[in-house]
Amino acid sequence: MFHFFFSNNSKLEKENPHLQKLLRSLRIKTKRPELYLQVLRHKSMYESSFENNERLEFLGDSILDAVVAEVLYEKFPQGKEGFLTQIRSRIVSRSRLNKLGIALQLDQLIEVQMSRNVKETSLSGNALEALIGAIYLDKGFAKTNLFIREQLLAAHIDFSQLLTQEPDPKSRVIETAQKNKVKVVFKTAIYNREDPQSFECKVVFDGEEIANAFGPSKKKAEQKAAAEALELIQQL
Repeated sequence: MFHFFFSNNSKLEKENPHLQKLLRSLRIKTKRPELYLQVLRHKSMYESSFENNERLEFLGDSILDAVVAEVLYEKFPQGKEGFLTQIRSRIVSRSRLNKLGIALQLDQLIEVQMSRNVKETSLSGNALEALIGAIYLDKGFAKTNLFIREQLLAAHIDFSQLLTQEPDPKSRVIETAQKNKVKVVFKTAIYNREDPQSFECKVVFDGEEIANAFGPSKKKAEQKAAAEALELIQQL
């Protein structure tokens, strides 16, 4: 694996074995270890958004989208907008990000309180996005760009396989919106923390809500809502 940082033994790192393992596995030298500690803190144990990894996840999600878009723009110079959007959605899908997070062993390092196996949730993918956000704040865009390109895309993404992969319902809804030049938004939120089907997703197509569904994770709720939306869109 290509590494562009070097490990460092800070006091905070020595006091937190999981943080130490994360930094050493990626060979990250940092003067801001608290950022990487926050990456590993799930909201089930740290309620404050300034302590858990949700804000970093939000930041990392946007940066990941931008870098992947740039990579695809370079890799497929003849690719049209709909095609590029479809391939990007396959790369940054929740299931793929979860696999990437597990490949980096984030599932073993996250501080979380739940009965389910972390590998069966979206936590690894969320933590990966948070890690990208932390690297950006710590090292800047150039190093983050390199991390995404070298340690995620080059190491784990098979572009030839992506081109033959059957798109999931959410990807198909996005592609349909692109083709028709209308805006589609997936509004997903926690509906009831005590309910196993705790996430609700609403699909807003061209300003109109056309479907909604519930699921045990953000990804599953989005895919169920997208499947419902597709049925309606195909009837239009």
